[in-house]
Amino acid sequence: MKLPILYLASLAPLVAAHFELKYPTSRDGSEEQMTQFPCGGAAQSSNRTQVSISAGSFPVALSMGHSQTAVEVLLALGSDPGTNYNITLHQTFEIQGLGAFCLPHIKFDESILGTNITDGMNATVQVQSNGDPTGGLYACADIQFSSTVSYEEPSSCSNNTGVTAVAFTGAAAERNANESTASGEAQSSSSSSTSSGSSSTSTSTGGAVALETAAWGMLGAAVVGGMALL
Repeated sequence: MKLPILYLASLAPLVAAHFELKYPTSRDGSEEQMTQFPCGGAAQSSNRTQVSISAGSFPVALSMGHSQTAVEVLLALGSDPGTNYNITLHQTFEIQGLGAFCLPHIKFDESILGTNITDGMNATVQVQSNGDPTGGLYACADIQFSSTVSYEEPSSCSNNTGVTAVAFTGAAAERNANESTASGEAQSSSSSSTSSGSSSTSTSTGGAVALETAAWGMLGAAVVGGMALL
């Protein structure tokens, strides 16, 4: 079936991009620098997204520019954490399809963060994916935990029709996305913890929680196949 020219034209910007972090508010950076660890070379932002402590979770919204991508979500505590992204909020999984994708409830608590969460605590979220074809791609958002705000799902937290999420298991889930292929295998050029731009010092296992996506239910960590998101 032939697709309308206007429809194909609308996909062009997506194909040209690797991925974009839509929420929390991303640091300003360029696509050309996305291979730089950490944060795609983007400087720390003064615009920190407020995250509700009482909610115990926050959404991560992305716009995907590759039809198959390995993704994970990491966290670093502090106002200026440098390269210390040692907390895994969500282990590596696969996104298939182009455009909007959202995990509405990235969970956090003291057992995941390894410390008591207090009002005004600063942190930085780093979403990283496999590179194209090797290495990693990185985008960051600076956040602040707050006792006065409530959970709010942004308009960007949605999924394009046909976008699919696949929960990796075993070594594929434990492998950092920057050392993974889109299908969960080890990149041929990656070594263990000495890979350039590697974040393989991650110690928390918060990513072991089930994968939940916008406009859909829970996808158990034992599920190997993908499910189409509405």
